[in-house]
Amino acid sequence: MSPQRLIVLIGVLLAGIAGISFTGITAHAPIFAVITDTVKVCGTSTTLTTSNIPAGYGTPTWNNGTSGNSLPVSTGGNYWWQVTGTNVVTNGDFSAATTNSNTRGFTSAYSYKSSASVCAGCCCGVLSTEGTYTINTNPNNIHTNFSSFGDHTTGSGNMLIVNGSATANVVVWTQNINVQPNTDYVFSAWATAAHPANPAQLQFSIDGVPLGSTINPTATTGSWQYFTATWNSGSRSGALPIALVNQNIATSGNDFAVDDIVFAPVYRKNLFVVFNAIPVLTLSGPNTACLNYDLSKVIVGYDAATYTYVFKDSNGNIIPNVNGPVITQSGTYSITAENKVTGCTSLPVQTTVTVTPNPQKPNISSL
Repeated sequence: MSPQRLIVLIGVLLAGIAGISFTGITAHAPIFAVITDTVKVCGTSTTLTTSNIPAGYGTPTWNNGTSGNSLPVSTGGNYWWQVTGTNVVTNGDFSAATTNSNTRGFTSAYSYKSSASVCAGCCCGVLSTEGTYTINTNPNNIHTNFSSFGDHTTGSGNMLIVNGSATANVVVWTQNINVQPNTDYVFSAWATAAHPANPAQLQFSIDGVPLGSTINPTATTGSWQYFTATWNSGSRSGALPIALVNQNIATSGNDFAVDDIVFAPVYRKNLFVVFNAIPVLTLSGPNTACLNYDLSKVIVGYDAATYTYVFKDSNGNIIPNVNGPVITQSGTYSITAENKVTGCTSLPVQTTVTVTPNPQKPNISSL
């Protein structure tokens, strides 16, 4: 059985990232919800990190199928992590007895074939006929043209193995599930091709209505891929049929395996990550001046409309910039630039300025 993933009660902490808001989370918000935040990042990479998960709760799952409390990212776009409540699918990992339809926990429009049955006149095993399925630990055990590989859960357990039908919209797997109103649910499964030709085209379905995009496993057999979609029950409650439907009508190939089906209340945090450039400050120097000097003159490409500049002396004191950052003492000064739109700040850059006092007239006396 896959480890149970439970709910996170509080949102996400993104390490080292500024500008995060938690819109949508209130004291009266549903426990299970889908929340979206825009995350603005200065630089080219960061690590998204979850936090505040109470003791006893499970490990979050990220959009790429990995589990853990953090995810390094270097490309802007959409990301999410989620934790789920109790999986209400019966026998979602297919570990229960398979010969009895009651203990299998699901029904199918495909024909069930016992792994121990004999297929007289069949070329390749008990799943030689399209539109049939069984439960076994290795696809090659029940069809000699299927690849040999283990299940997703443990590598040695059971999985659902299917010889796809040549008819579209045939329900491969279905189970009646009790749902609560006004609750977000996650519907997920792991799938892989059992034969490289014409991989399956599966579809999640709830009460006969397609959910999410088409599930398209790659042609690489035994390469388990994670597919998921979220669904809000709205005013719906009570028992509803959830299903996996095959849309592929190819008679050659169209053979696949499914494992670890989950339908559970979900807290999902959607994160839209935007990377902004860190300003690069270039200074001229060393510079010399008489009496005083405006430090803004050392900035190559000075642009007060785009950036806010901060000037500091060698002791870290900020130099006022009312009528220009004017200095009267020689020394080493540092400058940073902050983009007024993104809030991204450059690294401090130093420059040296030598200020020479105006020469004084010599004292002249008359005889």
